[in-house]
Parts: sequence; C-alpha cells; structure tokens
Amino acid sequence: MTSSEAGAEDFVEVEVDDESIEDDEGLYEMGESSLTYLGADLDVRGLVRRLEDRDIFVPRFDPDESDGSTIAGFQRQKVWNKPRMERFIESLLLGWPVPSIFLVLDVDQRYLVLDGQQRLTALQAFYDGLYPDGTPFVLNDVAEHLKGATYETLKPESRRRLDNTFIQATIIEPKGEDGPDSVYRLFGRLNSGGMILTPQEVRVALFRGAVQDFIRKLNHDENWRRLFGALHPRLKDHELILRALALRDVVETLDGDWTNTDLRRDAYRPPMSDFLNSYLQRNRELKGKPAKALELAFKAATHALFAADGADALRYDGRLNAAHVDATLASLMWLSQQDALPATTSLRRNLGTLRKSKTYGPLVTQSTSHRESVFGRLEEARRTLGRK
Repeated sequence: MTSSEAGAEDFVEVEVDDESIEDDEGLYEMGESSLTYLGADLDVRGLVRRLEDRDIFVPRFDPDESDGSTIAGFQRQKVWNKPRMERFIESLLLGWPVPSIFLVLDVDQRYLVLDGQQRLTALQAFYDGLYPDGTPFVLNDVAEHLKGATYETLKPESRRRLDNTFIQATIIEPKGEDGPDSVYRLFGRLNSGGMILTPQEVRVALFRGAVQDFIRKLNHDENWRRLFGALHPRLKDHELILRALALRDVVETLDGDWTNTDLRRDAYRPPMSDFLNSYLQRNRELKGKPAKALELAFKAATHALFAADGADALRYDGRLNAAHVDATLASLMWLSQQDALPATTSLRRNLGTLRKSKTYGPLVTQSTSHRESVFGRLEEARRTLGRK
C-alpha cells in the first residue's frame, strides 16, 4: 500500500488549530524596507522570450500539484478565463496602458514574478497559440478588426506593435539577512491573483530548493499521512513538518541547558513566521548526511506515534493543534536521534500525561509564537515524552 493510499477511505479535509497565525501579527517589527528596487520598461517580445528561457519564472505554490517545470501548472490560484486573457491582449494591441509587474532577482540571477503572474501567463499563451487548457488561443471577444486572429495571423504591423509594446516592471533585489523576509511580506501585500495565499504557499514560491523537496518527500510518509489525514489543499501539512524540523534544532541547541538565557534568545526569535523563513533560508540546499538523519528521525517519530496511539496520536483536545504537533514531533525526532525513544506502551502513557498537564495546555493554546510559550512547550514535551 502506498503512503497516499494509507487509510484513504477515512480521510476528510483536515482543519488545524493554529493560534500562532494571529499571534504573529502582534510580533512583527515593521522597520525600514531592506529591499532595493529599480524601474525598467521591458518589451513584450523580450518578456515572452525570457519566460520561454526560464530567465523569468512564475512561482508555483503547491509542490504536490506539478513539477514546476511548466507555466501551465504554476499556481493554486485559478488562471484568468479566456475572455479576460483576450481583453488583456486586446488592450496591448490597441495601445491601452496595463498595470506594471513586480519581479524579484533570485539567488540564481533569474527573476521570480512577485506580481503579474496572470498577465505574463496570458502573454505566453497567446504567443504559443494555446490556452493553458490546450485549446487554440484565438481572439474572439475583442474589437472587430482583431476577431479571429492568433499571434501568427496578426497583420505584420499589429504583430510588431505587440512585440515592441513596453510593460513597466519594478525589479526588486533583496539585500542583507532581512531581504528574504521583506520579500515574503511584500508578496502578501502585492499578490493580486484573486486568492489570499497562506504563509506556506508563499514560502514554497520564495524559498525553492532542496529543503522544500525534502519537506515534500516527508509529507508522503505513510505514518504521517495516517496521523495528519488527507493532503492539505493549502499546505498546512507542509508547514507543520517545517515547524517540526526547525524546532528540533531548538531542542538540540538547548539540550541540557534550558535555563541559558543567551542560548534561548539565539535559538528562537519570534514571530514564528520569521523563524520558519530563516530556517528555510539557512537550509535551502539541505542534502546528504544531515537530510538522511532527519528523514530517519521523522519516520521513527511518526511510526512511534502511530504505534502508540493510532491516528489520534497528534491530537490535542480532539483536534490537530499546530503548537502541540510541532512540540511533539520536534521532541520525538530529537529523542530518536539520541536513541532515546520510549517503548510503545510508555509513549502512549506519556502522550496522555502531556495532554492532561495543566502547565502544558496554555503553552499550546495561548500566545503560541511567544518565546516563552515555544520554549515551555518544547521543554515539557521533551521531558514528558522521553520518560521510560
């Protein structure tokens, strides 16, 4: 049985309690932007050529939907319908102004589309002669003299006018350690695709690399799927794995010295969202031995949890609670790497003890992004779950 089939008949769409989303809003320190930017006028033909060469690329927001190699499978948001695509092309052919696009200079010197995905998708589709669904891109709902035209059948003067039309672009270059976080927040402010993206969807777009592929791989672990449920449409399962990986580092850093103020300050800094972004930035090319060790620890933790308490092993008060999940998984991953996982019967008892703890409850339900809440739940989970 494959991991995606495991218990599939019992899967329902999963809701996850995550107080840290709202909690983060009061913890951001919005200072001066660490982004530099410049304006540029880019000709339409040049934009399409750069898209074809992948020098400009449209991010994908769900790594489980496509391999990201084609613009057709680029994002979770619905693409423009055909009439809207036609009207955009018509505006360019008639010389009407169109909104500018925002591009980010990525670490590989390519440009990531921060805002303007739909416009660029429409352009590339018209030049290719096919809509994203594979049907011919023919102008219909447009001015009379353009009806029935494709890019190839446009009159030469109309084709030249389109090719040489300039679209204004704002090109952003992140600077310094805070650059990626600034782009992350700017993305949320500018995104005009018609659907508000979740934090994890934005991370998948901005922090591409081996670590995101690694999280995708862990997300298909058979026992994790049994514990979490169906693949989450907005990537909450990906985010919980990321939190466990990042907080496992905190457990490791503070092992045996949870009262060390300096270590605590450096190990985790709120808000949670910035902490996760920082982990992705540092580990963007996670590979080799560290990745294998983390994979084994994750698989050992999920196997132990399912063996001890079945599909309910990660639930708190009857529901998946993000703070409880990250503390439990991070602690068990660390214990696994210390060869200190308790026996199944002991872990079942320890999970019950942790859920009933009066000191633990507030740490996973109130101010869950605050430093003391994070350290408190990690320390108690590590201590309680590790009992033999």
